[in-house]
Amino acid sequence: MKNTVILLVDDDDDDCELFVAAIHSLNKNIITTISNNSLEALNNLKVAAVLPDYIFLDMQMPYLSGAEFIQQLRQVPELCKIQIVIYSSHSHETLKNLTKELEQVQIFSKPNNFNELVSTLDNIL
Repeated sequence: MKNTVILLVDDDDDDCELFVAAIHSLNKNIITTISNNSLEALNNLKVAAVLPDYIFLDMQMPYLSGAEFIQQLRQVPELCKIQIVIYSSHSHETLKNLTKELEQVQIFSKPNNFNELVSTLDNIL
């Protein structure tokens, strides 16, 4: 069975820790890497030997905002087909407004509890 590869781009260490714990609880073949720097993540993707199946992306990031990251990612032919999931503490409605001009993205607000996070991740993956 093929592994699912996830890149989490989030600068909040606590949120990253919670996300990884939720992924591990799914008991699926998932490899997760984390980048706390959106610009570094984009540069690493451009030279990566293995591309992620999903990028979970926080919108409020230093260097490049989530929207800027997506816009630059979509300009690289090898990267433009990666599934992006906006994973942010903004409300769902705010996220919809922030991403209305961005194509092919899923969005979900960071949930209030661990079980809800696990359930949402299970549905997406």
